[in-house]
Amino acid sequence: MVDGPDLGLAFPLGARTVTIGKARDCDVVLTDRAVSKRHLELTLEGHSVRVRDLQSTNGTYIGKTKVIESLVPAGSVVLVGRTRIHLRADDTSEMLTPSEADHFGELWGTSVAMRQVFAILERTSPRDVNIFLDGETGTGKELAARAIHANSGRSRGPLVVLDCSAVAPELVESQLFGHRRGAFTGAMQDRPGVFETAKGGTLFLDELDSLPRDLQPKLLRVIESRTVTRLGEFEPRSIDVRLVAASGKSPEEAVARNGLRRDLYFRLAVVRVTLPSLRDRLDDIPLLTEKLLEIIGQNAVKVAEGTALEKLRLHPWMGNVRELRNVLERGLLLAAPGATSLDELPLRLAPMMGDEPVSKRPGMLPPVDFSLPYKEAKDAAVSSFELEYLRAALARNGANLSRTARDVGLTRHHLRKLLRLHKLIAGS
Repeated sequence: MVDGPDLGLAFPLGARTVTIGKARDCDVVLTDRAVSKRHLELTLEGHSVRVRDLQSTNGTYIGKTKVIESLVPAGSVVLVGRTRIHLRADDTSEMLTPSEADHFGELWGTSVAMRQVFAILERTSPRDVNIFLDGETGTGKELAARAIHANSGRSRGPLVVLDCSAVAPELVESQLFGHRRGAFTGAMQDRPGVFETAKGGTLFLDELDSLPRDLQPKLLRVIESRTVTRLGEFEPRSIDVRLVAASGKSPEEAVARNGLRRDLYFRLAVVRVTLPSLRDRLDDIPLLTEKLLEIIGQNAVKVAEGTALEKLRLHPWMGNVRELRNVLERGLLLAAPGATSLDELPLRLAPMMGDEPVSKRPGMLPPVDFSLPYKEAKDAAVSSFELEYLRAALARNGANLSRTARDVGLTRHHLRKLLRLHKLIAGS
């Protein structure tokens, strides 16, 4: 894979046909959302490869030509969704097959999707290259950054994390680059920025698309020159850090809406790793539940097949692994003393931001009462849609109002007004 969310993944073509898509039973499981569940098949025939599209939604292309079935020479590049697949001919090229491990640092999973992530991280963490982490909120991007640091040659150095969305816009430049005493009102003493603080270690820049646009060229210059100049100073200081970055939205989306400069993204995404959503790896739920209970400190609660586990598998998990942990913690708090099995925990799976639980999966239309006059039925359906939409958005963003507003394209003021209207937050 030479472009797209699974950049760096490789798979050997042998005697049998290889199926590629998002479905977990494919030979090569991609995390690209623009790829169909079963998108295409590749079959090695001598020194050529037979490419067959499996009636995919977005099609299979070689150049600008849409392919139904074609025999193409080795060296061809096939485009599916946002992913470019280079059909290599050399037998000596390194093949990146799914890892045999069930974890990488604090990331756990036995699904093919996660083991492919582990394989990329195992290969790239020891190499001092910049890595861009992609994935929804709650998929574990900070855990991935910590694991990359721990498995690198910089593990004895510091790991510094900066959430760009959590710093006031007027302070973020100082946080990044540092300042000299008196550089601005309130600068009472000299202070290094995160680039200097992370010297000899790893710097993780999270929510990078929240960084003010006018600061991004300066950040790019720092990365390219390997020097930083504090506010109020003129002499640059050398820096020695390994960069890991992530954005709140997919980088393509962030670039398209001018939240992230394209040149900055490409400078940071020497390797791009996409962490799959929990709903795309439901096979990992038993293992994740077991490990999360250990982390919470409740090893006595045993995970076994039953009603509770099936209930967890059927949930849409808009908040991903973070939501799963919250569900388990709440269940443990509400459980009767001495509970020893998952089935004994009262697991409330809806986001529960308001008084009523979410009763259906995202994407389903709200019910319409056809007995009402048109305007009343329409208003009721719109209100139901708003309630479900806002609950899902809040859950997806960990109930953080600033992130939710950016995610759904509303001002914070408008979002608050809607949340109050639907009694999802306190207020009149």
